[in-house]
Amino acid sequence: MFTLTATNQIEDQRVKDLLTSALEGGSNYWYMITRHTYAPGLGRNDVEFPHIDLPFIDGGSLTIKADEDPKEYTLDRRAIEKGLRIMAEKYSKHFSDFMNENDDSITGDVFLQCCLFGELVYG
Repeated sequence: MFTLTATNQIEDQRVKDLLTSALEGGSNYWYMITRHTYAPGLGRNDVEFPHIDLPFIDGGSLTIKADEDPKEYTLDRRAIEKGLRIMAEKYSKHFSDFMNENDDSITGDVFLQCCLFGELVYG
């Protein structure tokens, strides 16, 4: 058996589109944003779509609470990078759908759960 590790460069906009699929559809059944954290020097008027853009800005993040879970989770650039790696390793069908631009709200939901929990918890 061969093990192959590949590196992919993925544009931020593609990942933002995937996050939009989660936050505006696929994950609506289990999450709530409890806080927007802006980078120093930035405010609400400086960010067009805070729920999508903040995790991509150094110092910016979203705090997310999952249903029936008292813990709060931080979605920032580091969590997004971790989520992409986990999705590629554990949920390769969904990662392949994303890479082939065949992603949908389910793909977005899997991605967000990988970012926050490191695995699928809901759905």
